Amino acid sequence: MKNFLTLIFIFIFINSFSQTKSKTVYFEVYYEKDYPLAGGNIVEKKEGNLNETTTDFNGNAQLIVTNFNSEFELSYTGPHVIFKIPEKTDKIKINIDRRRIEYYFEGKAIKREKNKLIGF
Repeated sequence: MKNFLTLIFIFIFINSFSQTKSKTVYFEVYYEKDYPLAGGNIVEKKEGNLNETTTDFNGNAQLIVTNFNSEFELSYTGPHVIFKIPEKTDKIKINIDRRRIEYYFEGKAIKREKNKLIGF
């Protein structure tokens, strides 16, 4: 019985430390002010692990982010946008025409930046 309880404790201990810190980040992607970008791919550029999502017809997407130090890339049939996500971010708005990315946390804008377009 003692060995059984020890084994259960070890599994619980290992499981609690093996979980990675992950967070769902929501995206709104626009090509122009009121024109959402459908079919845009958002990819985490990290070797060995493929983490990506695609925007829907309304330009919305969500991605579970585990490594906030990674670079992310928005690609579509135009220039590509490369950006990093601050840790305290739960929503990102990208406007390609205005070359602007806005980061939000709990409904408040925490950072705005001009983005560089690759291949434009």
